[in-house]
Amino acid sequence: MKKFTKLSLLFTTLFFLGCANQGSTVLKKLNEADVNKNITVGKTTRNEIRAMFGSPLETKYTDSGLEIWRYHFEDTTGLNPANIASQTLTLGLAGSRRTGTEKELVILYNDDYTVKRFNMSEAPVQTGTGLL
Repeated sequence: MKKFTKLSLLFTTLFFLGCANQGSTVLKKLNEADVNKNITVGKTTRNEIRAMFGSPLETKYTDSGLEIWRYHFEDTTGLNPANIASQTLTLGLAGSRRTGTEKELVILYNDDYTVKRFNMSEAPVQTGTGLL
């Protein structure tokens, strides 16, 4: 029984370590209204965007050469008490479920590096792992 308790404690600890934030943490406290207030199409420059949000996680280009910046943030620190019990009782074999929020900001620039278009989205997410 002592071995079972130690294993349960180990898997529960690993479960809690798996809950995390990832991506551009500047987006953590922002919502769509905040972004709309700070970015003006045709006026806000690439340098101003970098000052507000930092460097993008990803840079792409359109076929015509326009630059696209992407910021992404995922917060999956949500804990479900039923999942914790399942983790403990099955020694982690049942897997883990994490819930949270995913945010993404995508910005398309004009040739003069002013914002041509942008979109901020926020959606609930649920991720999971396990054998069962």
